[in-house]
Amino acid sequence: MTEPDERPTLSDELFEMKETPAARAGGDGLGLSWPEALGAPPSTGEVARGAAGFLAYALINLVVMWAPMHNSGSDTGVQAVVLIAVAFGFGAFLVWGVGRNGRAYGFGMMLGWVVLTLLSLGFATGLG
Repeated sequence: MTEPDERPTLSDELFEMKETPAARAGGDGLGLSWPEALGAPPSTGEVARGAAGFLAYALINLVVMWAPMHNSGSDTGVQAVVLIAVAFGFGAFLVWGVGRNGRAYGFGMMLGWVVLTLLSLGFATGLG
């Protein structure tokens, strides 16, 4: 550690354990807090509805893509359009049309499409 009249070194600045006002404001004890720009943090019910939307989309994806996944010679173009329409069409309707109760479910469906597309490199959603 440096003396009060010396300039602090880089290691002093990086590893010094100072309590900042932001750390005191965080309620989780880790100094982390929800960004104010995002509004209020989601409630447990909203997180559960989002997870339900994700799982519902995964089930719809399983049903729609069952035949193309088991028959390698089939075209998946129609299934891809149906899955995009379900995830983003119905999901957007739930987010903006239904309102607060459907918002988390709709975002969960959209997130389900994104995650399944990325994890399967597009094969699970007909893009691969």
